[in-house]
Amino acid sequence: MINKVLITGISGLLGNNLAFRLKNKYNVLGLFNTHPVIIKGIRTAKLNLLDTPSVIQVISEFDPSIIIHCASLANVDECEKAPELTYKINVQGTKNIVEGIRNKDVLLVYISSDSVYNGIKGGHVETDTIDPLNMYGRSKFQGEEETLKIKSLILRTNFFGWNIREKKGLAEWILAELEAGRQIRGFDDAFFSSMYTFELARIIAMAAQQQLTGVFNCGSSDSCSKYEFARKIAERFGFQKDLIQATSVDDFPFIAKRGKNLTLNVQKLQAALSYKLPTIDQSIDEFYKDYRCGLPEEIKQDAVEGRKASLFIPYGRQKIDENDIQAVTDVLHSDRITQGPVIEKFESELAKYCQAKYAVTVNSGTSALHIACLAAGVGPGDEVITTPISFVASANCVIYCGGRPVFADIDPKTYNIDPDEIRNKITKKTKAIVPVHLAGQSCNMEAIHRLSKEKENGFHHKIYVIEDASHALGSDYKSTKVGSCAFSDMAVLSFHPVKHITTGEGGAVLTNDDHLYRRLQLFRSHGITHNPAEFRYPDRAFEPPTTSVPSSTNPWYYEQCELGFNYRLTDIQSALGLSQLKKLPGVIKRRREIVEMYHRAFRPIAGLQTPYESEHGQINFHLYILLFDFERLGLTRALLMAELKKENIQTQVHYIPVHTQPYYQDHFGTTWGDFPLAESYYRKCLSIPLYPAMTDQDVNRVIQAIQKACDSSGC
Repeated sequence: MINKVLITGISGLLGNNLAFRLKNKYNVLGLFNTHPVIIKGIRTAKLNLLDTPSVIQVISEFDPSIIIHCASLANVDECEKAPELTYKINVQGTKNIVEGIRNKDVLLVYISSDSVYNGIKGGHVETDTIDPLNMYGRSKFQGEEETLKIKSLILRTNFFGWNIREKKGLAEWILAELEAGRQIRGFDDAFFSSMYTFELARIIAMAAQQQLTGVFNCGSSDSCSKYEFARKIAERFGFQKDLIQATSVDDFPFIAKRGKNLTLNVQKLQAALSYKLPTIDQSIDEFYKDYRCGLPEEIKQDAVEGRKASLFIPYGRQKIDENDIQAVTDVLHSDRITQGPVIEKFESELAKYCQAKYAVTVNSGTSALHIACLAAGVGPGDEVITTPISFVASANCVIYCGGRPVFADIDPKTYNIDPDEIRNKITKKTKAIVPVHLAGQSCNMEAIHRLSKEKENGFHHKIYVIEDASHALGSDYKSTKVGSCAFSDMAVLSFHPVKHITTGEGGAVLTNDDHLYRRLQLFRSHGITHNPAEFRYPDRAFEPPTTSVPSSTNPWYYEQCELGFNYRLTDIQSALGLSQLKKLPGVIKRRREIVEMYHRAFRPIAGLQTPYESEHGQINFHLYILLFDFERLGLTRALLMAELKKENIQTQVHYIPVHTQPYYQDHFGTTWGDFPLAESYYRKCLSIPLYPAMTDQDVNRVIQAIQKACDSSGC
């Protein structure tokens, strides 16, 4: 059964037309490389087909029933000028797809070309000797040879249609020239059997349903010259045919040789499908009907909306695809939409990924911090040490419990809390330490863990370590996953839309401690238990036994044993999180690619400081924070942010030091000057855009805008 279709070359003429035709019938994933497109109802993603591991990963994650391989370098003259590049894209890219589905029950539909034939005799049949005249034809045939190693359908074809991009195919070019009243030349000695892309999509769908395999010509059931084709287009659309002049292929200065008679015999395909393929006139009629119905505008509107959306580059944003939407939709169609089985599945997979024993999901990262402090027993008279460089929730959670936040200054290299500064602040009142992994880089957890154990022995009470890992899902530290709690009691995650994965709003607490796990569950859900082993009043909880029925819990009974909260996550949100978690390896990879582009661009620039990366782990960057020497640049941060905003680039400051906030100054007596390293960092920091949906073009826009600002200041 066909349910998922993967299309390569989604930004090309055939790829986007196929996607448009098939999207209402199948779950379609479209892949592009250098030309991003947006098609409503279709998930699109960037993929370099020469990156073998990524190809294999995408195929494995999407798990398609069919792959329609349209991507290729198809400009015949460009292929002739760049044979090595042509081989890489048209042959090696195909090899990688074949490798990705080897030993899988996937049908590969390979879109080949009539150019594999020499175009001498015409009426080519599939058994003709293959003798291409140019590099393009040779590369397509080599791609065929790779494709035949697995279950595949090869279609040698020629097509026309409506392009989603500004680039025009033959038929669109003819129309544009005629509409402008310009004369065009049509080859009267070059013959082909071209067909409309939407007719080709119909053929592909039929062949796939029948699991047709082998090599087939696929074109119109008749043929004409390109001169005649242009005149047919003019006649059907009501333009002047006398604008079209006949000429010879020999009179045109092509670089590559071209076959003059590339007409196709399609009897083999017609017999296999028991279907009469359309004539060229019939294809042109359908092309015209779709034009009258506004299809070209509808197709291009998607691209226009995509370009408009891509003009603005936020500092961070979610990436939602059709798999995510389908996962949420599945839950909406189910019996349980909150506190159902998907929550347990998400918690299980999250704990497994982070190498922790337990995960307790909640409705925000702030809620996660709150219940972690509650589970640790933070209360009036207790102090909790944390960093001033974080969002206010990292300290507010202590106040929610009646405790007092105590700040410790940062390490100027990592911008994380400094263990030596923690040592200076720790006292007998210290109940917990909340180190924050800013931007995704782990704090020095080994030193913090060692210090907490040392002070526990000295103070004779437990000091909890609660990692605020909201920025650090997917990061590693000392060969362990951040979140594994190898050096802590609990670790907190956030699933806000700008984080590595999202549930809309959401968070989680990870732990390896059975007691903490149970307390976290209680505080998440009103402090209520349904567990008979935890009941304080068993006489109320159980029905007395009779001679025929043993003692059992009253089905309505529960007890509130703590003052908890309604911090529950829903199954709807958990379905999104579970779907997002599956894509985390790809998210990590793309974020790292962007970070490396930034590193290469900004490290040579005087006046800029790029993020330091400790040798103790691998960072899954949530933020890319540059430190600017604004005095040297001769401008202010506000002015720089305003200039970047004019370029449709959003930046942000992470963070205003918590101790400088009015609430903390009023209630805890903190003030400017208390933490000089944190304040120095704040005066220089600026977060620039970083999220996996950024294209290389987006990244280069950011780089160029910042370089421009530096150059104009003489930096």
